[in-house]
Amino acid sequence: MTIKSKSGSVIFKNVSRRYGNIAAVDNISFTVEPGTLVTLLGPSGCGKTTTLRMIAGLEMPSDGQITIGDVDVTYLPATERDVSMVFQSYALFPHMTVIENVGYGLTVSGLTKAQQLEKAREGLALVGLNGFEGRLPSELSGGQQQRVACARALVLEPKVLLFDEPLSNLDAKLRRRMREDIRELQVKLGLTSVYVTHDQEEALAVSDRIIVMKNAQIAQIGTPNDLYDRPANAFVADFIGGANLLPCEVVVIEGETARVRLGDVEVNVRRGPVTKTGPARLALRPNAGRLTATVAVSAIPVDVKKATYLGSHWEYTVGSQHGDIFVTQPLDHAFAAGASALLSLPSEGLCLVE
Repeated sequence: MTIKSKSGSVIFKNVSRRYGNIAAVDNISFTVEPGTLVTLLGPSGCGKTTTLRMIAGLEMPSDGQITIGDVDVTYLPATERDVSMVFQSYALFPHMTVIENVGYGLTVSGLTKAQQLEKAREGLALVGLNGFEGRLPSELSGGQQQRVACARALVLEPKVLLFDEPLSNLDAKLRRRMREDIRELQVKLGLTSVYVTHDQEEALAVSDRIIVMKNAQIAQIGTPNDLYDRPANAFVADFIGGANLLPCEVVVIEGETARVRLGDVEVNVRRGPVTKTGPARLALRPNAGRLTATVAVSAIPVDVKKATYLGSHWEYTVGSQHGDIFVTQPLDHAFAAGASALLSLPSEGLCLVE
């Protein structure tokens, strides 16, 4: 007996969820292709968790249609949907052993007790917890508890696996390791997965595609590269990668390139969604510009307000006539707070947004 994937698509068509006059989710449409991991990303209150709960059947939409595989599940209860969820709190039974927690959902599967035990052991093997069968959740680390929660969901062989901020309770180093493990497991099994987080770095690391949400609506859908390099608007540019948004003037547009004026400086950049000349905003990634004390082409004068040493790089907040700018620099670009410098603006790492 082996754990298999029954991956199916997830389709939202004009789905809304309202609580009285307040829209938690407002007329959204998207498709999660079979075997892919799609992340719902956004700040608190944007509607991402409500969207996930509607896939799970824990919330019912006010309008629209939800399809999983070939089945319209819009108003089906959670028990009739072929989905499993890994919760933020893990939701393990404290009085049950690891193997009992993993096999709990199989008790109504029609399998014999021997088959249930075999499948539960396979689930633990998938997440690297062989030998932990007899332990209680209280005897496990946070990362191990998270793996048990994943195994419990995997043994049910769902069409769709849901993750509700599964790494938020872990420390930074363990989060990096666990997100790699989740991604490796998802690819290995070909699982259709929907993942909720407010951490943009986590979303970039695990996703085939990302749905960025703002104020109950979708701000942009795309691959991690699309969202980082070609943000559709100022919100996405700021939320994905923390871009500095500088007021500028679009002078000329030629194909996919625009020449923009920033104070006394002109530079060629990707035009992004901007289609006409005039006022716009230039998205500058923190690692794009370079601080220098010598004359540089396409550079603006700045004053170093804050300098923070982080071991692998420097972080600076610099003041300019365009406002404060946050930049990261290599270790050999060291400037003291209070120093004057020039910030060069190469075309890479720059793009226009509406």
